[in-house]
Amino acid sequence: MDRKLIISKIKAYYLRIPHSIKIAIIVALIVKLLVFSIGYIAAYSAALTHGCSTHPLGLFINMFAQWDSPHYMYIAQHGYTNQGDSANFIVFFPFYPLLVRLITVNFSYVNLSGLMISNVASIIVVIYMFKLAKLDYTDSVAKKAVLFLCVFPTAYFMSAVYTESLFLALVIASLYYARTAHWPLAGVLGFLASLTRLGGLIVLPPLIVEYFHQKNWRFKVPDFKLLWLCLPAIGFLVYLAINYQVSGSFFTFLEIERVHWFQTFSPLGGLNGALSWHIGHMLPDSFTIGYAQVIFAVFGYLMIGAAYKFKLRPSYQVYMLLTWMLAVSTGFWISVPRYVLTMFPLFLVLGLISTKKPVSLAIVAISCAGLFFFTWLFATGVWAF
Repeated sequence: MDRKLIISKIKAYYLRIPHSIKIAIIVALIVKLLVFSIGYIAAYSAALTHGCSTHPLGLFINMFAQWDSPHYMYIAQHGYTNQGDSANFIVFFPFYPLLVRLITVNFSYVNLSGLMISNVASIIVVIYMFKLAKLDYTDSVAKKAVLFLCVFPTAYFMSAVYTESLFLALVIASLYYARTAHWPLAGVLGFLASLTRLGGLIVLPPLIVEYFHQKNWRFKVPDFKLLWLCLPAIGFLVYLAINYQVSGSFFTFLEIERVHWFQTFSPLGGLNGALSWHIGHMLPDSFTIGYAQVIFAVFGYLMIGAAYKFKLRPSYQVYMLLTWMLAVSTGFWISVPRYVLTMFPLFLVLGLISTKKPVSLAIVAISCAGLFFFTWLFATGVWAF
């Protein structure tokens, strides 16, 4: 194809993108540049302190590949196994490592593949967050929702070798297409979300609520479109089948969560553990595994109440409530702030709350302070959710 023709088509496509979405993407890219800059400086400083290599490419592709990231990359390269420590990786869902494997040519640079998928997905998150907000609210609210999402204290996970951005892209897009009554597409995206994280199964109730909300809660005539909305459950069944194929049990992941990851159903136990974690532990762990868990859990709870007050759509409220309940349900709270990030309707709430400029500035300032602090910790290998 002629190069001029290709360029003209690209320009034509670019001109069709609404100006507001372009602004939202630019905001996301600016914040992402700041996050990567802080992460790189932090990783470089840590490498010098510990006498490690400061090779630029190595620092760049590894600084956001911490904690759970190597497990996903192992699955991408080797698949699931049932022997040794890698048998514990069955708790990580398959879609993200599958995508990594599909685009990886040289597994020496597998972290780079993970970064590519996460960061492309994060731009998709911004686009659909804006489009979803615009279905109900003004340009101003939509832009602020995107901004607050991008600078949220744990938003660095959308730039890291983690599933957050992919999961959010699938969930937000699924609800967007449910809102616009494209039920097959909403169901397929929900299916992929449930193959990305356990929280993907939570997409099922909001999709059903959204369907009946659009039908004014009439239950008289069966509609086969409802079958599309069951696809998130099918995705979870596929994951259970993988458990069975690998280990001989459909629920191996639950046992490994209990034995290896110390996760059992005990919300009060998790709360008590977080409140008492500071005893015998030094900063920053005393904060990140202690009080920060409680702060974000309370924040998520308050946002659920605010969503009800501002009369967000029932499907959004259901999604927020179920996501929050899943985040605080375990006996060991270590990732609540990261899970609260996926309660994306809360950014609509913040957009509605911030009608006055000082409120917006306060939210951005507090969020940015947390974002830069936790990004620094994460890039240096310190536990940060």
